[in-house]
Amino acid sequence: MARICIITPIVSEGFRDNGPLMAAVSATDAVEQKFLKYGPASVESAVDEVLAGPGVIDAALAAEAEGYEALVIDCMLDPALEAARESVSIPVIGCGEAGFRAAAKLGRFSVITVLQRQERAFRELAARHGLSDSLASVRGVGISVLELEQDRQASIAASTSEAIEAANKDGAESIIFGCTGMLGFAAPVARALGWEPERVIDPLPNAVSAAHAAAANHYDKSAFPAPESKEIRGFGQWHALSSMFAVKS
Repeated sequence: MARICIITPIVSEGFRDNGPLMAAVSATDAVEQKFLKYGPASVESAVDEVLAGPGVIDAALAAEAEGYEALVIDCMLDPALEAARESVSIPVIGCGEAGFRAAAKLGRFSVITVLQRQERAFRELAARHGLSDSLASVRGVGISVLELEQDRQASIAASTSEAIEAANKDGAESIIFGCTGMLGFAAPVARALGWEPERVIDPLPNAVSAAHAAAANHYDKSAFPAPESKEIRGFGQWHALSSMFAVKS
């Protein structure tokens, strides 16, 4: 049984209904979620990503110490993904990276996300992983992360509308949501498009599946060596982070 820790890189506990995730998780796997003690309410900008970073590293270190076998960063912008990979010796899966790779296998894909301001970030993510030519478009629904559950049906309707536009106007052959707060939106959007369910990717269950696979295989950490020891100031609240770099030789 694999132990997977989902690190949700915000402080807003209860912002999302996790029912669709639990329904997708194998009964033989242990999946637990941890929120940050310090950090942003949501991640929708580069500033939010930076603010989430120290908390993500701290949570990753704590999860490894608690015996988890793989980690998932529960955000499509992958805040502090590479830093977390340097910090621990277990696999760390980013919802953005894993989701983009899964979507690209199905052809050109579009990202349906919360705010249009995130388009630059998603185009940069695609470029980072060599998938720029596979990214058809990025479409925001104009609903923030923390507003998605206020009227869930309206959020699904807005996501469906943009997905239809992406398919009809942008040539998208698959869809991935640009926010893990859109958990559970995939099935109704796929039905509205008349597509097979696998062509609309729900990024968090997809990343958890990737984490299960990573936990079952030998993990080579050589691409993400631990950082050198050096003095760190001003991050006293992140005790695990400070102590890790203080003792590393």
